[in-house]
Amino acid sequence: MKTSAVFLRTPYNYDVNEASDVSALVCEDPSLAQQHAKDECDINTIVRRFGLTGELPSNVRAPQYGDFTDAVDYHTALNAVRAADEAFMQLPADVRTRFNNDAGAFVDFVSDDANRAEAEKLGLVLPSAASNPAPAEGGGVDQSST
Repeated sequence: MKTSAVFLRTPYNYDVNEASDVSALVCEDPSLAQQHAKDECDINTIVRRFGLTGELPSNVRAPQYGDFTDAVDYHTALNAVRAADEAFMQLPADVRTRFNNDAGAFVDFVSDDANRAEAEKLGLVLPSAASNPAPAEGGGVDQSST
């Protein structure tokens, strides 16, 4: 019975570069990566700029931490936005024109208490209790102390 010798690769009995070329993935297609921002994204460039100016890049945002357990999923949030847009589109045209047909501008306007008087004039909110006349005599509850 003849036994064949097992070939054992070592750095001394075969060409490492040739083996790498044979087993490697060769991508000869043109790259689709956008190279125009490569210098801005290079960590060496960022560190060098920081060393010269002492300032970090201006477009870096700090991470936000918080309890987001009550956050809704994307689908629910999108449905809420669509419902708000539909409700906004049911308002009269002159009111929508006041907000340039932008539901976001409308929400910002109504959310600000400083705009309450104008919102009442436009009929967007009910008049406040302070501007309503007092109830007639005998209509209120007597809260005199005994």
